[in-house]
Amino acid sequence: MNILGFRIDSNLREKLENNIDNEIKVVENVTDFIEALKERRYECVLVEEMQLPVETLINIIKKIEEFQKKAVIIVLGQSSNLKVVAGSIKAGAYDYILKPMENEEIVKIIEKSVKDHKLMAERVDKNKNTGERLIGQTKEIVEVYKKIGKVAISRVPVLIVGEKGTGKKSVATSIHQFSDSAKKPFISINCTSFQNSLLERRLFGYEKGAFEGAIFSQAGDLEKANGGTLHLGNIEFLNLDIQSKILYLLQEKEFFRMGGADPIKTDIRIIATTSANLEEAIANGTFIEELYHKLKVLEITIPPLRERKDDIPFIIDKYLSECNSELNKAVKGVSKPAIKKIMRYDWPGNVTELKNAIKSAVALCRGSSILVEDLPNNVLGNRPIKRKGDIQDWILADWIEGEISAFQATGKGAYYANVISKVEKELIRQVLEITSGKRVETAEILGITRNTLRTKMGNYELE
Repeated sequence: MNILGFRIDSNLREKLENNIDNEIKVVENVTDFIEALKERRYECVLVEEMQLPVETLINIIKKIEEFQKKAVIIVLGQSSNLKVVAGSIKAGAYDYILKPMENEEIVKIIEKSVKDHKLMAERVDKNKNTGERLIGQTKEIVEVYKKIGKVAISRVPVLIVGEKGTGKKSVATSIHQFSDSAKKPFISINCTSFQNSLLERRLFGYEKGAFEGAIFSQAGDLEKANGGTLHLGNIEFLNLDIQSKILYLLQEKEFFRMGGADPIKTDIRIIATTSANLEEAIANGTFIEELYHKLKVLEITIPPLRERKDDIPFIIDKYLSECNSELNKAVKGVSKPAIKKIMRYDWPGNVTELKNAIKSAVALCRGSSILVEDLPNNVLGNRPIKRKGDIQDWILADWIEGEISAFQATGKGAYYANVISKVEKELIRQVLEITSGKRVETAEILGITRNTLRTKMGNYELE
């Protein structure tokens, strides 16, 4: 581990150097320290507070952030002053170690901090089961990684908040995967995908005769996910009746099947995600305030892409290989003028919009690098183009533009049939996933007959 220390005492330095894998450099004055920050990259930077004025300490941390974006910054000090400790963390320090403490313990904390930082920054986004994977290395997204690690150890409900396209489901999935319940079920439900009556059946299950057509009893997802995690996406779309039942579940650790008289105990963690302002929903009478506070015990806010633009080149690099494979291309990167345009745009559709834009650009690209002229029109303006309608409509428009560009690049015709078939196949696939493959329920949600569903599943090889 490469370590840079500012005014670190000799005993701690000796303890760190006892590990043959550690290489440590210590400097004693600010000027030499700044020069050392510029010379090479470090995995960890240690700063001894030594009664430094708060402003000086904050400025030092900011300098570390400027030149060592991927380093773990740890402050060693003896202050219990809120301004010093909170100010250090806010400025970018990963941890503040309060002394006096045995040097052996300090070394353990340092080594664990670096290890945890790498786990969250490098492994979360590589997990193949996280849907729209988390990608990034900026301070903003690493802070999300840290929170994932912190909340994963408990069974308390979590509320994940963020704009559309930021990766809320990926965060929910990652919390489960880093938890002690990782081998237990993880069930994800998009609350916008069902009519409320069907959603209630899906969640709570039902007894025979609970409603017309209930010819047998059926366990719901709350039973199937016992011991694991239930993710409720777009929770603001739940009606008040289902909200009250979720609240009862969180309070009493039990629920009732539809038509059932006996409570069913369950050990399940609820992770809710939303892009809505739930406080406004409470004020409007469409969301239960007590449920909001129950869910908000642990809250993670995902920053929009415009607030972590340094992650954009990293996301592009990760996604290019997928686009190349899908479109049979060999694009290696993005030209400097094109990346400037990309970095200037504010990406209201967040990572989802960025990925659609890259796919479109790869389809149009004729060489090994994406050029300015390959980028979608909305990215090319000096200012973000204001569009009417919902962000999801923008993302859909960009996706269709990308598909058309791909057809043009490959010479394929029949745009209508190709685009519609892709949409229809993905729609059926997702609803089948939601219903756990139940064809009657899938056909009901889609509004088509079972025979039509069977035919389409055969055509799309979804059997």
